[in-house]
Amino acid sequence: MSERVPAQLRLVRVNDQELMLGVCLIGLSFFMPVMFTVVNFGVLDSLRRALVGWDEVELMLAALQLITLNSLRTLMHYIGAFFIAESLEFRKGKRVFWEMNVLLVVVVLLVAYWGIDWLHGVHYDFGLPAVLVMGTVILIYKLDYQYIAMGKKVLFLATGCIAFQFLDLMPALGDLPVGRGEVSMDIKLASELMGSEKVLNVLTAAGFVLFLAFSLLFFSQLNVENSLRQLAELKEQNQAIRTEARINEMQNRTYREMQYLVHDLKSPLTVVQTLVGVIKMECEMEERAEDLEYLTRIEGAVEQMSRMISEILYEEQATPETVKNLVDRALSQISVEEYAKYVHAQVEDPAIMVKVNRVLLPRALVNLIKNSATAIPADRTPDIRLIVDRVEDGVRFRVQDNGMGISKDKQKSVWNRGYSDTRSSGLGLPFVRSVVERVGGRIELNSEKGEGTVIDLILPEEEMNYGS
Repeated sequence: MSERVPAQLRLVRVNDQELMLGVCLIGLSFFMPVMFTVVNFGVLDSLRRALVGWDEVELMLAALQLITLNSLRTLMHYIGAFFIAESLEFRKGKRVFWEMNVLLVVVVLLVAYWGIDWLHGVHYDFGLPAVLVMGTVILIYKLDYQYIAMGKKVLFLATGCIAFQFLDLMPALGDLPVGRGEVSMDIKLASELMGSEKVLNVLTAAGFVLFLAFSLLFFSQLNVENSLRQLAELKEQNQAIRTEARINEMQNRTYREMQYLVHDLKSPLTVVQTLVGVIKMECEMEERAEDLEYLTRIEGAVEQMSRMISEILYEEQATPETVKNLVDRALSQISVEEYAKYVHAQVEDPAIMVKVNRVLLPRALVNLIKNSATAIPADRTPDIRLIVDRVEDGVRFRVQDNGMGISKDKQKSVWNRGYSDTRSSGLGLPFVRSVVERVGGRIELNSEKGEGTVIDLILPEEEMNYGS
């Protein structure tokens, strides 16, 4: 009996942009104590005026200034820690190991606190407000609001951080680990001396409740918005599944009907082949050489038609064919179209051979040419090129145009069945892809919005020299 190998902890996702932003914010937080101090923020001046003039208003102003200062100083490293946690995803086995991200938040914040103390001698008290803000950071990460913009998450975190800063200056919480900073202690002591503890309690409690209410309102909105977006995505997925099912049903019905039709076509061809064979025998006996030649040609054409019908009936069937014949068939099928005169074909070596379905590949080329013609605006002279040449790993069929192009965000979607920007069935490009991939080829798409599109079908070259 084999022993079970313990699941390994591994990093499975890194968002480089979020990680870099988080690191930059943590780095910026190390400079906040230098940029914003109790001196240049006017906290000490307001406190001095309050004590000299025994002025409650100045004391409240000093308290509000300190709360604002502390919020500005600490927001950077809390938001930075959140971005770093959001940027990484750890897994242990199949389970998302979110505990690692929680540990990462704690470590990042502790390092920031200790680093600022060591670098500037400014001691941030890791008390109850810090713990509550850190818990908010962990809460936002754990809830995994994947459908919510990062800016809204940051706004929720910021309002929570400001709310908890009011607790530092609330005298009523003196027995709790809050407000242990030097200036915070001075303001609370001044309020005690001036008999203003009740006023300071009311001010800080009102600020705490106000910003906490804002924070809870954002939290409620985030929940609702995330749920609605999640439901919308599920609805889109269900719609896509239903569309896929309808397309499959339509294709299966069409394919069955085509099979019956093609099968019925083979019956009269068999009769024609038999009759041609009988007449040929008579011509040979009567030595009618000219008639025999005509009948041989008819027999060859009927045989070719029979093979083509078989290739329609059996999509997996592939036959070696020259690129010239394939291109000629495609061009003959579009010859009646208005845009045919704008299609320029260039074949590097007509004798190059590929092994393909000789009916479906020309249809794939026709689809690409038709798409190119549709993509060219009316005020632009069409220039559609069909180029066939050898490349390093096969034979390339290139269709390029001077149309409107495809934007980067839509280039993957165009290969999905049912997707269309032109109200078509959305089956053309998926059909092209299936034809190419069925014979071991691949497709490459290069396009710029407003600058045209290039689609390459790269197929394996057939080495054996079969007849055309």
